[in-house]
Amino acid sequence: MGLLDDLKQQADTLRQKQQVTQAELNQNLRLADAHLKDGLHYLVDLFNSLNIIKPVVPRYYYIEGGVTKLENLLQCDYNCNGRRLTVDHHDFIEAIVLRFRCIGDGQITIEKQSDPMVQRLRDHLWTHALKFEVSEVRNERGYVERGIFTLKREVPVTITISGDLDNGQIKITTKNLEKIGEYVYIYDFDEFGKDVLEELSKMIIAKPNTFRTTGRRQQAMATTTNLRASRVEAAVARDAEPQQPPENVDQVRSLMHNIKSLLKR
Repeated sequence: MGLLDDLKQQADTLRQKQQVTQAELNQNLRLADAHLKDGLHYLVDLFNSLNIIKPVVPRYYYIEGGVTKLENLLQCDYNCNGRRLTVDHHDFIEAIVLRFRCIGDGQITIEKQSDPMVQRLRDHLWTHALKFEVSEVRNERGYVERGIFTLKREVPVTITISGDLDNGQIKITTKNLEKIGEYVYIYDFDEFGKDVLEELSKMIIAKPNTFRTTGRRQQAMATTTNLRASRVEAAVARDAEPQQPPENVDQVRSLMHNIKSLLKR
């Protein structure tokens, strides 16, 4: 086989693989769209109801790794939208975006010493979309000695439900839901449905739920975490057990006494 024939054969093989991949992506796009449409109808009804009923959902958040607590916050302003994607003149739902706020009265003040500590807190607040103002105190050389942060008692919450077409899955990304930070939950197409939406809804209104362990991936992670915790507890228990003295302690003492006697001679 000549060089050109070999290259043409490689190109044909690659083209066939690409066609199969594109067919799989198209299939996953249709499946994701169907699941997201059902989810959008469910969540639009849920958020419309919450905006009318206005249930009292108290929240509190720890920031700075648990140093500062934002408490006595209440949820409000529920908003649900579908983000759409056009492919070959057809519209598909690319993602569902849920937003609401947890707000309280007044402000809190945090003081940080040194430029690195001030910058670290500033980055932390920016990353998690918390509203704040900072007043910097500088020395004669212009370096930051101290930073005084004033935070609004408000935490924005965002939940994005999207299709992962490459892996044939639905991904739920929560930001500042229950705690500051971003968390990702993965579901196969066949397990994403009303049960997942029900547990997510319970979490949103702070009702008892199993959302964090719903789905095969989350269950596997929970099992791994529990196994690790059990191993740590077992290791701690072993370390805490009192050490038994050697059975022949009298013989050991006698031997040490004889050695000392020999050394004195």
